[in-house]
Amino acid sequence: MNHDERPARPMRRIPPTVIPGTAVRRIGARILDPTTSARVKGQAPEPTAYVSDVLVVSELEGPDFDARYGALEEAAKEAGYAVQPVPDDELLGFARENDLYGEFTRVGSTTVRLVPLSRNSAPADAWEILQSARARGAKGVGLAHVMTASGWSDGIGWSDGIGWSDGIGWSDGIGWSDGIGWSDGISGGPSGRFPVVWSAGLPDRTTKEGPVVVTLDTGLGEHPWFSNGVERHPGGVGPSLGVTFPAGTDPEKDGVTIDLVNGRLDRLAGHGTFIAGVIRQHCPDARILSVPVMWGDGVADEVDVLSALTGLYLRQQRAVRDGNPQEAVDVITLSLGYRHETPGAFDDEEALFRLLRGVAELGVTIVAAVGNDASDVKFFPAAYASHVTTGAPMVSVGALNPDHRTVSVYSNTGTWVRTYAAATSVVSTMPTTFNASRRGELLQQANPTALPSVPTRGAVDLDDYSGGFGLWSGTSFAAPALAGDIAQAILQGIVRGAGEERSVDVGQRSSRARAAVTSVLEAAAKALEEKR
Repeated sequence: MNHDERPARPMRRIPPTVIPGTAVRRIGARILDPTTSARVKGQAPEPTAYVSDVLVVSELEGPDFDARYGALEEAAKEAGYAVQPVPDDELLGFARENDLYGEFTRVGSTTVRLVPLSRNSAPADAWEILQSARARGAKGVGLAHVMTASGWSDGIGWSDGIGWSDGIGWSDGIGWSDGIGWSDGISGGPSGRFPVVWSAGLPDRTTKEGPVVVTLDTGLGEHPWFSNGVERHPGGVGPSLGVTFPAGTDPEKDGVTIDLVNGRLDRLAGHGTFIAGVIRQHCPDARILSVPVMWGDGVADEVDVLSALTGLYLRQQRAVRDGNPQEAVDVITLSLGYRHETPGAFDDEEALFRLLRGVAELGVTIVAAVGNDASDVKFFPAAYASHVTTGAPMVSVGALNPDHRTVSVYSNTGTWVRTYAAATSVVSTMPTTFNASRRGELLQQANPTALPSVPTRGAVDLDDYSGGFGLWSGTSFAAPALAGDIAQAILQGIVRGAGEERSVDVGQRSSRARAAVTSVLEAAAKALEEKR
């Protein structure tokens, strides 16, 4: 068959799916190849990345769970594997200690690991076993997706140096962004992060009881802006949330956790601190709850994200039950996600969708970045936004250029993107502890003997963030900007409410959240129309 005889196929820009080698080794990630993988009802799946030996059942117990688990056991055994549940003992203990087990079962999921029955078993492929289980009637079982930062774009990991030299010797970022959101080479893509000067003061906080905004990201580093009004996890109020980084792997401490030989900053080090600074600029009174789920390579395991969101759900349930508005969460911002293998087919109560809907029903607004692939291919969880229809809204947000008029060329777009916020060339906070191995091109130490009037002089050091601020681009930063605006609108709604305090009544919280989101989106649409 020649090319002219092949059946016509729609031409779309389908971004490649690649992940850094560090994530492959850390979580056993693999790529779903549509040309070789098992088909879904005869249809080829879309490319995605997933953990090779893990599946997620969107139930904890009951008849539905038993049926799904039984089908999964049969499929796994046929392939030479046993199914081993991996319970989250901390969440389970918190739920039982606080009489929240019933609530836990409404949104909780069960992680299962595929364990080989023989030493000669081939490496596990969760997708193949999942398809076999579905053929047996199992629903509500899904992959554990590899989630990547929305600041990466079309080339997550792009070989991580293997064969490319990782930029060493050819700019490593200046001019072509060190891989961060480089947008497949499209002209006009965002620049990489680099230090800048902030000459204004700290955002003024007027109350200690502002809205609570949660970030699920790389964590939160040291910076004067976060000396108060923040809560860092794991630990703190409620269950321990997020991952505990082993020694030497916290991407917000010194930023060097991957390339220990050369001492270069991780690609996404500082991402969480930058996001927190964007929130602080848009809502100075926001109380920021930082939950680490992403590593310095910009990759998170969906299981860790599910665990963190489940912990937030239980925390919210306790706050509502106990009438404790200070513990209640108002907004969650998500700057990470994945491309789904079967977009639109989540009516089987996929674990992440089920959990996001449950959180929204407790009056928590969710804001999710749409990704940087310069495409209209859906990016999840942002693409779930239009399907979360009860409780507080969920909003998907792309990136605008600094003119607040044009959509940034790297931003994903489409009917599933609800709004856009300025996210290119953003100035925000970076950990003041960052000063890695790069040095200025020129550095001349003062020599009082030879030239007493000449001080130490040098070119800018592009990974020295001891000044505390940097410039970065990506839809990652549209989400916290919008989240901050919504938090500010919620706060103003409380202030206008003639002395009303922050309520834990779910109906009132949801109503206030919907009003805040509507006002923010209407103002954004009006401003965009005026600028055009």
